[in-house]
Amino acid sequence: MKSSVLLLLVLLTSASAAQRPAQPVVVELFTSQGCSSCPPADELLATIAHDPKLQSSVIPLAFHVDYWNSLGWRDPFSAREWSARQGDYVRAMKLPSAYTPQIVVNGSRQFVGSDRAQLYRAIAEESRRPASGTVSVSLAGAVATVRAQSAAANVDVVLVEYEDAAKTRVTRGENNGRTLTNDAIVRKLTRVATLSAKTPVEQQVSVDGRRNVVVLLQDHGTRRILTAARAVR
Repeated sequence: MKSSVLLLLVLLTSASAAQRPAQPVVVELFTSQGCSSCPPADELLATIAHDPKLQSSVIPLAFHVDYWNSLGWRDPFSAREWSARQGDYVRAMKLPSAYTPQIVVNGSRQFVGSDRAQLYRAIAEESRRPASGTVSVSLAGAVATVRAQSAAANVDVVLVEYEDAAKTRVTRGENNGRTLTNDAIVRKLTRVATLSAKTPVEQQVSVDGRRNVVVLLQDHGTRRILTAARAVR
């Protein structure tokens, strides 16, 4: 663990020294409270979410899929929409099938969600990639103001609302008897706009006044995340 963090910090520092700001890296975990192999991946995501050294450069998000719900325990944070998002990645990356826990980094690489070494290596490498656009988001109560622009066309501006530190006592299924803590739980996703090349967008979006938000610029076809920004309450 310490060696992985050290490697990441060295690479981020090198990028800074080269006069290039570190690119925010979006880490999406597809998980379920009904999956016995998912808690270690949930804990890894929480480690990243709460590490002060990474909070300015890594944006973790947990999408709770719904296809485990018929096997004994209904995950209260699950949604068919999150399973569909994972399916988009399966098709874009030409994978044989979806699985949990799965991590997708910047929409372009994937691996088993509990693989700590591979995650830190992917974060270090992706942080050195230049952003392909600009995006910002600010919060005022229940309104998020989003500004975005990209030189590329067919880029989705996606606003994600998430919450942290939810505890659940699981009473059925593979995790029966465990109390699980989940962080960075995605609760709502809104496609704000689709960008035309070099045409800026500024838009206000109604959000839950208790939640944090992330805005992604995501290529509609390849699913690669070009850049991202976050606003935390």
